[in-house]
Amino acid sequence: PTDLSATRPLCYLCLPKHLFLSTMKLALLSVLASTAAAFAPSQNGRAPTDLSATRAVKKEAAPKKAPKAKAVAPDGLVGALPPVGFFDPAGFAAKASDAELARYREVEIMHGRFAQMAFLGFVIPEKCAYDGAFGDDFLAPTGRALEAFNTDPIWLALTLGVLSCLETVRLIETEPGSRTDAKIESIGWRPKSEAEFVNYQVRELQNGRLAMLAVAGEIVQELVNEKPLLVNLQDSGFVSF
Repeated sequence: PTDLSATRPLCYLCLPKHLFLSTMKLALLSVLASTAAAFAPSQNGRAPTDLSATRAVKKEAAPKKAPKAKAVAPDGLVGALPPVGFFDPAGFAAKASDAELARYREVEIMHGRFAQMAFLGFVIPEKCAYDGAFGDDFLAPTGRALEAFNTDPIWLALTLGVLSCLETVRLIETEPGSRTDAKIESIGWRPKSEAEFVNYQVRELQNGRLAMLAVAGEIVQELVNEKPLLVNLQDSGFVSF
């Protein structure tokens, strides 16, 4: 053979022993140096993509979330009482304009007034039925106020009709922003002190809120166990008569 690849092994074998060993050592050192260079960190400007760069990003502290701003009652709006303060979990006040917010408060007050009357409309007829003041067939057979839909539909319709007429007159004679007046503050019930008038507003608002919850509880409980409210209270030990 006369090609270069065939002659190279022969040349290495023809070298003296000490030169052959030196040549092999140099070749081995070259291989080790190139292998170590493969594991050395890169010095060019490439963006790091190895695991160490990823770990460095993970160790950075996450930015703290800003505390949620506490709802503040708008100026002139009463009803922000401890411990809940200005209670607006759904954020209606934050999304509403001043006119819309005033409308919400008017609607809340009027619903509270109707709920207070509805509470009395439950208790008084049921007490009369319990005492037999209007005969044995009044609110029969269970004695619940809800029986009026079955036993006295005409009187119930007349009552709702009168309330609807009064509500219509109120809406006609008042303007938005003064709906809660209903022409009753001019008869002498409004206190002269502005601070005392604010207290009156807070009391009415809180009583109305409580009445709305109470009426809802009355209706649900009477639908569940079909007993009058006073009987439920007596069975629970709250009242005795």
